[in-house]
Amino acid sequence: MRAVALILAAVFALPAGAAVGQETAAKGLFKGHGVVKAVAPATGALTLSHDEIKGFMPAMEMMYRVKSPDLTKDLHPGDVIDFRIDAAKYTIVDVKLVKRAR
Repeated sequence: MRAVALILAAVFALPAGAAVGQETAAKGLFKGHGVVKAVAPATGALTLSHDEIKGFMPAMEMMYRVKSPDLTKDLHPGDVIDFRIDAAKYTIVDVKLVKRAR
């Protein structure tokens, strides 16, 4: 009982909206730039180390789904790419090779 009371007290002590989350989900297409760390053979999913995607997310390393495995079929770790990502689905919809890995 005491644990429940402590949890309820903590929740009600938060500012309005904090318990539910104050971030609004980003929508639309955003441009990104990064380095390919890995390409999943079966799905084409990309693990990228990318710069900040303004209005969407900070710089980080993360794996993303791709709209079609064809987008990543010629990519290799170390390749530098520009990409567009559908923010609502966290899915890369377009890729442009900027520089091949050495």
